[in-house]
Amino acid sequence: MEKSNNNNSHAISIQKNDKIVLIGGLLLMGLTLVTGVAVYSVMRQQIESSLGRGLDVALQGKAHLLESQIEKGLADTRALATRPFLIQSIRQLRDQNENQAARSDLENNIHSLIQSGFTAAVVYDAQGNQLVRAGHFSEKHAQALPLGEKNETTLIWDGEFVLHTREAVFGPDGQHIGSIMTETTLPQLTRSFSEIRSIDETGTFMLCAPTSVSDQKMPCLISQIDGVRFKTLTRVVEGGVLPMDYALDGRSGVIAVIDYRNVPVIEAYAPLEAIGLGMILKLDEAELFKPVTEELKIIMVYLGILIIAEVLLLNWFIRKLINSEQSAKLAKDKAEQFSFELSLKELELRERLKEITCLYEIRRSIGTELSVEEVCQQIFKHLIPAMQYPESASASIEIDGNRFVSAASNQAHSNALVSNIKVNGKVCGQLSVFYSEDRPFLEIEEQKLIDTITVDLANWLERKQVDELLRERLKEITCLYEIRRGISTELSVDKICRNIFDYLIPAMQFPEIATAVIEIDGRHFESGKYDVRDGKLMFSRANSERVCNDCYHSRDSIGHVLQSDINLGGKKYGYIKVTYPEDKPFLIQEEQKLLDAIASDLESWLDRKRLEQTLVFVAEEQAHTIGQELHDNLGQQIAAIGYQARALEKKITSLGNESMAAIAASIATQVQTAVVQIKQLAQGLLPFELEANGVVAALEKLATRIAKTYSIKCDFVCEHTIRINDKNLALNFYRIAQEAANNAIRHGEAQHLTISLVAKNDKLILSILDDGCGFSLNTNDPGTSGMGIKIMQYRAKQLGAKLKFLSGVEGGTEVRLEMGMV
Repeated sequence: MEKSNNNNSHAISIQKNDKIVLIGGLLLMGLTLVTGVAVYSVMRQQIESSLGRGLDVALQGKAHLLESQIEKGLADTRALATRPFLIQSIRQLRDQNENQAARSDLENNIHSLIQSGFTAAVVYDAQGNQLVRAGHFSEKHAQALPLGEKNETTLIWDGEFVLHTREAVFGPDGQHIGSIMTETTLPQLTRSFSEIRSIDETGTFMLCAPTSVSDQKMPCLISQIDGVRFKTLTRVVEGGVLPMDYALDGRSGVIAVIDYRNVPVIEAYAPLEAIGLGMILKLDEAELFKPVTEELKIIMVYLGILIIAEVLLLNWFIRKLINSEQSAKLAKDKAEQFSFELSLKELELRERLKEITCLYEIRRSIGTELSVEEVCQQIFKHLIPAMQYPESASASIEIDGNRFVSAASNQAHSNALVSNIKVNGKVCGQLSVFYSEDRPFLEIEEQKLIDTITVDLANWLERKQVDELLRERLKEITCLYEIRRGISTELSVDKICRNIFDYLIPAMQFPEIATAVIEIDGRHFESGKYDVRDGKLMFSRANSERVCNDCYHSRDSIGHVLQSDINLGGKKYGYIKVTYPEDKPFLIQEEQKLLDAIASDLESWLDRKRLEQTLVFVAEEQAHTIGQELHDNLGQQIAAIGYQARALEKKITSLGNESMAAIAASIATQVQTAVVQIKQLAQGLLPFELEANGVVAALEKLATRIAKTYSIKCDFVCEHTIRINDKNLALNFYRIAQEAANNAIRHGEAQHLTISLVAKNDKLILSILDDGCGFSLNTNDPGTSGMGIKIMQYRAKQLGAKLKFLSGVEGGTEVRLEMGMV
């Protein structure tokens, strides 16, 4: 019975399926046909619209070219009618018809027009008699289109376009004296008119003139693929007006009509208002849609095949749908089972997502700028919500003996997960998570999460250590840079040592307990107590705490005293030493290297200073030797020559030879002058007064010698009794004053100098003031900073003094040397 019911239901199902297939096939076939017809109609309209726009654009371009070419030809003829030579020749022939010279000039000028672009030209007098003719006029006036209302200007087709025009010639008084008629070929217009052959086989370009009043016929030039023809067309046909009628009425556009051949075409029409013509450009619809029509049969075959395939596919899909309906019930049962399993998976994935989010947030929020406690709190903030039972969970982190706990920590919890924190391979703490006894852990997953967090925390601690070590090295590099910069600009040992203390102490690990000592050639310098407010180097620290102190203590500490010797010439010249209190031996090897580098820089500076002093000493010795030689040897010999010249003068005078006596006297005088100059030069190189009576007497003598030598005013002022026992100091003072005075005279053209030596406010001030033209006060300017200024600056640095170049109150320059009292 059940089998029979199944067979009946199967037969009914088959009948229903056949009806569904039949109805669906008919609907599908109708829909396909309607869609095809609609697509074809839309495509045809789009083709017509696109072609119409293209024809209209092409027609507008040709219209513009036609008008511009004809206007140019008319303008050329008008220009001929106003030429002075033409008017003059016509007037002369009017007055004297037999004037051969005027006729010859007119012929020459008219014949020259042929070479300038005109094909023919003829000149008439006021009565219409021909005066001169040149070139050949077109004989096809029957194939001409009149331009404008007057028939004197026409457009002729004679294998090419020829513009035929006639213009009246008027004399200066406005009287009509004749006319000129010309013809000009328009090759560019001809080429444009003939290009219609390249558009299509049925493409047509028409150019028509208005109809005459008598017969309503309009002359037209028609360009097609077979050539250009002249034809007279009726403006109004039986079916209505032609598009050319719209063009001649001044309208433009695109239209689909039946043309004069009774053929459907698409035409673009436009007026040429400037010259009174109309023009159209058209294509046959049959030619236009020929490719579509040829393919339409093939498309219909494919469309039939498509409909059959669609019906077969529809039958197959319907049968498949029925089969799938039967299996849908089975699938529904399976889906319910899968849904239950997926819900379990979803819960598990949600837990894993919490763990991933926890790791992401922890890694994003811990930066090296945070302290250890802040990092631990960030871990607690994201770890607790990621646990399976966050309301019952608490956590703690132990690092280097310090313990950090979460806000809801409960020490009574005995159920815990623990993960060790290893920094550089050494265990320095642990992370613990606690549950109450009645809450079980997800042993594997939550243990992996905690292990991953401890690895991230260990990596952060290692980065923190590296950052702190880099900060220490940066302090050392900055210290070395500042010390070397100070050494390069200072010559005083006191200032050099103070500069070293200013930058060395802040560069130590613990500057507040550090003391530095420098001893150079028996001189002792000490840093004193460090005050962070007075420090020149300010290094900000992210936090005063150290991460993992055990790791720091494991570094090689070398005690509480660091010392580096300063050697000069292979012998110990001094030392530099840094000390910590004995109970804090935290000095490390890197700080010893820093101290060695500073000692090496001091050695180089001391060696350079010794060499510079040696060079100055050698220069002074050389000047002393030259001055001594000039004074004691060369000066005495030249003086002896002078005495001999005087004796020779007396002897020659006694013999009565006056001319020779005068020569001998001149020699004696010049020798005496040379002796004085040698003496002055020797005194400049060898200041005897400096060694004998001190710097005050030497400066006073210098002022006197300058005034006498250069015939200028030079004063020396010293209001107090000043005695300088240091020969090197006195010599440098003297040399600076000497160089400044020489510069003022030679370069500043000074006429008044004032050299003063004053003791004021525990300062010794040497001033050289002049009234010269002055110079640029920028001593770093290569144009003004010569060797003399550089030597003065070096001598000032050697003394530990300040050398200034100031502008005088009333002009000129003041060179001022200031130094502390010795």
